[in-house]
Amino acid sequence: MSETTPITRRASYGPSSPEIGSRGANTRTKIVEVSLELFGEFGFFNTSVDAIAKRAGISRATLYQYFPGKDEIFLELLNVCGRALFRVARRIGPLGPTKVGFDNLNWWLGEWSWVFDKYSTMFVQWTSVAATDTEVLPEINRFTEGYNQHIADRLADCDLHGLEPRAAATAIVALVHRINLLQYTDRVYGRDVETLIDSLSVFLQLFLFPDTPTEVINSLDLRVPPVAAIDIPDAPKTAGLSIEDRTASLTKRAANTVRKLVDAGSAQFAQRGYHRTSVDDVVDHAGVARGTFYKYFADKQDFLIAICIEGFHGIDVLAAQLSEIDISAPGNPELREWLSRVAQFMRQYAGSIDAWTEHRSDSTVVAELGARGQAVLDSAALADLNRHRRDYPFDPVVGAVIFRALVSRLPQATEELTPPLSEDETVTLMMACIARGFFAGGTQT
Repeated sequence: MSETTPITRRASYGPSSPEIGSRGANTRTKIVEVSLELFGEFGFFNTSVDAIAKRAGISRATLYQYFPGKDEIFLELLNVCGRALFRVARRIGPLGPTKVGFDNLNWWLGEWSWVFDKYSTMFVQWTSVAATDTEVLPEINRFTEGYNQHIADRLADCDLHGLEPRAAATAIVALVHRINLLQYTDRVYGRDVETLIDSLSVFLQLFLFPDTPTEVINSLDLRVPPVAAIDIPDAPKTAGLSIEDRTASLTKRAANTVRKLVDAGSAQFAQRGYHRTSVDDVVDHAGVARGTFYKYFADKQDFLIAICIEGFHGIDVLAAQLSEIDISAPGNPELREWLSRVAQFMRQYAGSIDAWTEHRSDSTVVAELGARGQAVLDSAALADLNRHRRDYPFDPVVGAVIFRALVSRLPQATEELTPPLSEDETVTLMMACIARGFFAGGTQT
């Protein structure tokens, strides 16, 4: 999706084809614009070619003159937002532990947020769309790898200490994208974009350059609202919906079958995404008959609810464990062990968590479970972050959101690298993010 690696299209109706003319170019632009609107309103999967043609004021046959289908329109939009991100990245000034370097980082994150907001529909949905067996996934992978490499090349010129540029770039891209997503989906406790960007700037500045003097961080007029507690909502009523409730009166053999279905569903949701996974995918993976699924679950959403209940019970346990760990202690082996457990947990339940994070389910139970799971984990992180004294502006509530983004997204992001990082390397990277970004503290000069 970079300007140097364009997508191959049919020669007769490409955007620069001389056969189109100005009228045809306007029609093509109109198709792309209304598709972005419809994808935002109804989602990629719930938007039909007929709906796009109708809103564009053209026939279905005319639309097919410009695009073979929805996938190609999606790729066109990805090209547009991808080029915007690359343009911003190419304009980054020198980074480093200086006032100019910090100002350049803060500017970059602000511009990145602006691009995300403008093309939020694409950024929110591209993970689920990429999970389909279409030509979209290779293009997204190509863009992600190219963008990560571009950032890594910039970081290689910055005299980093204790960080490998490729790993650092992966952490930055994963965190910024996830924070933007959480802000867009209203998962940041009412913090506005500017407040998020300012505290994220501080975190990333110290992650990259932990020796940054305090006066450098204080050189910008950063926004920090009053410290607030995080309210933990009550757990939703789930009687009869959990795996335990569903299997309480079953034979051991039947309970094992349910367990096979749940494990298969978790794996398929993580691999394909909730929306793209069908009941057939689940039963095929579990090796059971389709009718067996419906003996225990009403439909796919009912199945998701059961998995989410199990997953968010796991988050309660992880949050309780986190509250007993001093995350500020350098090289804390308890933290390292906890992060390893979190990485394994996120791999298992990634698809279910994403279904809530990215608004892929209409279930109020899933939404309420997600809100509680988020708040419980964030509250545990906030307690540790509040104990650390800082001589520079930083919002601990945003810090808790960063911590959640870090542990929920980075394990998956490092698996998407070529070659991927090992689990031990991923945990080491997360340890570095926490130690440097949250607790380097700045230095006095």
